[in-house]
Amino acid sequence: MKRWTVLVTALAATLAAESCPTPKVEQSPAAPQPPVVVQPQPQLKKIELPRENCTLSATNTIHFQVVGQGVAPVNTISPAQARALAKRAAIADAYRQLGEKICGVRVEGRDLIRNMMISRSTVRTQIDAMIRNARILDTKFTDGLCEVEMEVTVNGNEWYPRLAD
Repeated sequence: MKRWTVLVTALAATLAAESCPTPKVEQSPAAPQPPVVVQPQPQLKKIELPRENCTLSATNTIHFQVVGQGVAPVNTISPAQARALAKRAAIADAYRQLGEKICGVRVEGRDLIRNMMISRSTVRTQIDAMIRNARILDTKFTDGLCEVEMEVTVNGNEWYPRLAD
């Protein structure tokens, strides 16, 4: 009996769908639309840039150069103190950037998920480097910002035997 009920219901639904009139769509008279012109996009050429030799060997020298930035704090006793603190912050930033370039960065990420949604996302970075013999090439002060350009040279004759072991 259930089969007949399902079969009759399906047949009635099909007949009802076929007997319903289809809606009539009328277009209002409007101004003729200008033709759409599609221009082909130019093909981008892949340019191979020469890469520096970044691998230390016994015969080469690698130069690392960075620009550190520091901002003068607002609550200082004098403008001279603000400039000195901005320069110190810029030097610390330059050392951090040199450490990132030479030794790399350790990245740790954690996500806390509740109810299938991220409720907290934390990313920590850490650098462990020893930088010696860095030279300050240039120092610029503009509007409370200090920029320090710093350089380190790694000589392969000196460092390759120590690091190759």
